[in-house]
Amino acid sequence: MKKVTIQDIAKEMGLSRNTVAKALSNGAVAPETRNAVIQKAWQMGYAKLADDVQQEMETQHKKEQSGTILVLFNRSESVFWNRTMVGISNAVSEEGFRMQLHIVDEQDLDGDGVLAQLADDVKGIIFLCVFPIRFVQGVARAGLPMTFFNTPVNAQEYIALGDVYNLEGFYSMNRLTSYCIEKKGCRSFAFIGYAEGSRVVQARYLGFLGACNRYSIQPDENMLYTCPSNKSYFNYSMVEEVIQQMHSIPDAIVCENDDIAKYTALALLQRDPMLAKNTVITGFDNTIEEDFFKKDILTVDVRVEELGRRLVKSVIDRVRDPRLGIVFATLTTYPKLI
Repeated sequence: MKKVTIQDIAKEMGLSRNTVAKALSNGAVAPETRNAVIQKAWQMGYAKLADDVQQEMETQHKKEQSGTILVLFNRSESVFWNRTMVGISNAVSEEGFRMQLHIVDEQDLDGDGVLAQLADDVKGIIFLCVFPIRFVQGVARAGLPMTFFNTPVNAQEYIALGDVYNLEGFYSMNRLTSYCIEKKGCRSFAFIGYAEGSRVVQARYLGFLGACNRYSIQPDENMLYTCPSNKSYFNYSMVEEVIQQMHSIPDAIVCENDDIAKYTALALLQRDPMLAKNTVITGFDNTIEEDFFKKDILTVDVRVEELGRRLVKSVIDRVRDPRLGIVFATLTTYPKLI
């Protein structure tokens, strides 16, 4: 490989050989010229840089190529979110960055609280949950690359602000529901999940409805619970209330995720142990612990840690090359059928 010379650097920068030589020997040139020449010489692999200058440039380069990735979160802990965090943390570390988790205050409507605590070395932001567009637009004032997991049902404003990653839900939930009909003999259904709140859950709901329609099954509208009372997510007390108010228990209860599926099984157990045993329950995410009492809950496998890694790669790619086009991606999921 040809050695880089002072003449090569001068030609690359459009400067005279004499100016480059002075800059590299700490001669009489403007500080900004000296800095530019040294940086170019280091980038081109000039071998005669002083050891201290070489070390300074390497340190500066590492600092420029690293920093903090801020993760914004507003949900309670669960196995799904914990595994996603592991994937994010590992990927951030492997890329030479640091991860900072920030639990968003529900009173921070315009993102002012996030901006006030934004560290100087934050290079990109991952929105791990669905946030109101007003909040997202407020955070966007920082001018940093942003990546979203999931969006509201109407996501036009989100798409203009950063990459969006979703989990495939329509086909997986369609297949899961079809299995309940074909193999389990289910003819009556309930659905529990915040389908009005996000694209991810809406897709699962539409997949469920599509399967019912294909088999000429019309679910009772009173059994379609698509919006929790807090308009955020279904916790145990809400699911328990739903189960208690059902005038009769359907053959199958299709749930947005495994957490709700577990809550449903526990609520059925409280209402009548035989209902917990005989009712078909489906979830999503494949996060039910092995020791959970109901072993036959149907679910969909999601490569959760891989999701975390994809979110990190998305935002860091944009940190390194802001010219990249915006991505709207859907990651494959895998129904687990008994």
